[in-house]
Amino acid sequence: MLDSNRIYKFLNGRESLLAYIISFCVVFCCWVLIFRAGSAVKSLDEPDFLQISQVLAETGMFALEPGTPTAYRAPGLVFYLAPLTALGADLMQARLANALLAGGTLILLFHLIRRQAGPVAGLFAVLMMACWPVMIYAATTLYPQTLAAFLLVATLLLADFYRSTGHRWLALLAGLVFGAAILTVPLLLLLSPILWFWVFVQRRRGALAMLLFAAVSAAVVCSWTLRNYNALGGFVPVATSSGFNLLAGNTAQARWNTSLNVRFPEYVYTEMTGKTELQRNSIMTKAAFKEIQADEIRFVKLYMAKFAHWFHFQNRLLSDTEKGVETGALSLGKREAVLFASWLLVLIGPLACRLWMLRQVPFRRIELLFLALWVFGGMAYALFFTRIRFRLPFDWLVISSNAIFVSELVQRAISKHISGALPPIEQAARRGGRSPEPRSFGLPEPLGLHHGAEDSLPETRH
Repeated sequence: MLDSNRIYKFLNGRESLLAYIISFCVVFCCWVLIFRAGSAVKSLDEPDFLQISQVLAETGMFALEPGTPTAYRAPGLVFYLAPLTALGADLMQARLANALLAGGTLILLFHLIRRQAGPVAGLFAVLMMACWPVMIYAATTLYPQTLAAFLLVATLLLADFYRSTGHRWLALLAGLVFGAAILTVPLLLLLSPILWFWVFVQRRRGALAMLLFAAVSAAVVCSWTLRNYNALGGFVPVATSSGFNLLAGNTAQARWNTSLNVRFPEYVYTEMTGKTELQRNSIMTKAAFKEIQADEIRFVKLYMAKFAHWFHFQNRLLSDTEKGVETGALSLGKREAVLFASWLLVLIGPLACRLWMLRQVPFRRIELLFLALWVFGGMAYALFFTRIRFRLPFDWLVISSNAIFVSELVQRAISKHISGALPPIEQAARRGGRSPEPRSFGLPEPLGLHHGAEDSLPETRH
């Protein structure tokens, strides 16, 4: 039988090392899966991202075909892949680089949660996130959500450094990173006010920092909007896929749990014949509003159902219905069984327990931010359609909040175990308010009372 005290002594002070080891193991496992999959296409999005990055590297033009500019895909992931494709990277090598982002995000997440709730909470966040299959799938496929998660967590970490130091250049840098996140997943643009408010409340005089954050992120997005205007001749904030997504999620055949294989009204196909990309986007956007206005009650019911589906574990892919697309080693039924089990274990189960024990373990302020982004992200996506993959950047945050809760429960259990094993005299001393020097793992005090000293910077006033 293992001696729990020896385990605690082994883990004490080694949380950072263990978090880095887990991150390395996640990247290694992703690479093994990527090598096993080879060059088989796993998603219908992958060829587009790879081809645009190749054309960008070769000609300097954001286009599927040289000489024909496009804005259908958001540019963030393409910009990340372009230097690699310029060196000759193929689909498999691009996936390997994508998997590196997952490992980097785990490391950033550890330091963010460590600063907020201590090293053990950070370690639990890395461990629980590594158990979320959607993260592994997205990391081994050319999806923008992996890069978006990296940029979102980096934004929050920079904002937290601003909180502890007051250096406004950190808020400026956070705005730059968040602008890149918007160019990766455009819907984050709708959630910008939440991040503006978060930067504002970090310090007493946070108005200037908030303005710097907002201005820089807006400048990043506007630079791409200007490119779209020059290249396509019209106003496109980020991507021309918004019209398709809006119509796919609200057409008469749209369903609450999927947007797969929906058929648009026939007049839409007729009007789009021979039109430019910008014109097609406009036609589909107008058609979507026409569908919504035709039956507003249905729209409201469908919207509420799509929002509820945002929190679901199911992950139906368009590639499941397409021939010549590799969908993985697991059948659809087995895949959903694995998703359901992990969904209960790391996402919904701990969150439900936390809500049940809210008085005993209240949310920290940053956890409220995590939940706000998670919920409002669902409200924004429900205007279009919801998928578990779209939720992934926000799942990183909510699973981290769950990790803080689980580590708090483990902390209390350890405290009770240690207190019960002490001699009666020392137990009396503890009850009197005296205790030995706290440790990183197995603290007698609640874990959240000790922030990561190695990550904290001295506070300065401005």
